[in-house]
Amino acid sequence: MTNKRHGLGTIEWIRAANGGGCWHAKVSVPGEGRRRFKLSTPDGSRHLDNQSADRAVALEMATKLSSELRSESYQREGNSLAIRTTVRQFGELWTSGQLVTQFGEVRGLKIKRSAAADRTRLRAHVYPHIGHVAVADVSEHDVTRVMSRAASAAEKKLGRPWRQATKFQLYQVMRRLFDLAVKPGRLRSDNPVTVDLRPRKGSSKIYGFLYPGELLALLACESIPLARRVYYALAIYTGLRKGSLAALAWDAVDFEHGTITSLVNKNGVPQIFAQSDSDLPGLASMMVLLKRWHERRGCPAATDPIIAELECRKDREAETLRADLKRAGVARAALFMNSEHIEPLRFHDLRATFVTWSRRAGKGQGWIADRTGHLTDEMMRRYDRAARMLADLKYQPFPDIRAALPELSNDGMNVIRLRRFPTVVT
Repeated sequence: MTNKRHGLGTIEWIRAANGGGCWHAKVSVPGEGRRRFKLSTPDGSRHLDNQSADRAVALEMATKLSSELRSESYQREGNSLAIRTTVRQFGELWTSGQLVTQFGEVRGLKIKRSAAADRTRLRAHVYPHIGHVAVADVSEHDVTRVMSRAASAAEKKLGRPWRQATKFQLYQVMRRLFDLAVKPGRLRSDNPVTVDLRPRKGSSKIYGFLYPGELLALLACESIPLARRVYYALAIYTGLRKGSLAALAWDAVDFEHGTITSLVNKNGVPQIFAQSDSDLPGLASMMVLLKRWHERRGCPAATDPIIAELECRKDREAETLRADLKRAGVARAALFMNSEHIEPLRFHDLRATFVTWSRRAGKGQGWIADRTGHLTDEMMRRYDRAARMLADLKYQPFPDIRAALPELSNDGMNVIRLRRFPTVVT
């Protein structure tokens, strides 16, 4: 006779040869199969030999016994796995997305768009030193050694100290890795990447942004590939990040209503916003530019990317941008300097240009956040300082760019450019 409660063990009355009997628990233990235990009263004074009166006690004891044995089995399995799993093995599980497949979306686990960058940091700076070490055996001292050696190697390669922001990125990826090793990985009980190892903030720097006239010069330079100039304009007039811009297809642009939809964003929150504003007439000129670019491209399919090819090396967009500015005759030293207090212009600073210009135009944080996502108060104060400087210089943000790119101006769109052939003398 059996009474089953799924997942909580089974009780079974086994009759003895003398006519009596006793309750037994049958428990399924992971890795060991089903086991049978003769049940006694909680105080151990006698076996549970009353089939009717002891049934409830037997069920309760079977449930408790099943839970205890399963916990012990999971602990043994976890200890065995912790001994076998190295830092590199667990890191590759994380950055390949297999952890999400195994555990689901727990503790913020998801398929990361920045997984490739995390993988590169781990392979370059972590695995060479502790990649072979079991996750459970890594100590705070090991983490300190990894960060110190990474900084020394970078300084030797670059000829200058490693940026504090880069140190912090390495700290973050290591802390997240071991945080996942605790849960859901259950490979250890603590995180060796402690808050005491968090790199200090670097010294304050002046970050770059473009003046309106510098953007117009950049867009007018025909020696720069046209697609790249459209890309620069799109970055400044929308405020989207590089990853979001790369993911934009033509179906994201609603020419009829003047809106842009961005589905790929760093924080995972999709955005839709109007590419126009009555206080900023120049903002809507981006839609005119996109319409002309769409026609020039032969009206591509809705799922085709707006910018298919930048004609520059991957992850070299910042270097290419600075070279293009020089080619366009923009020579402002602050855009190219690299010192303790000045950062050379980054591609991300085109987004900073959007926020700075928006603040110069008097736009609030809500209007800006609709297009850029959340910005910290500290970042907003920095943009406000730059906006006040633009106001002092009497520069007006978001100039009309409908005629800024010669190939996409009204005149340029209606001119058939003829190729010249050498005269053939016969």
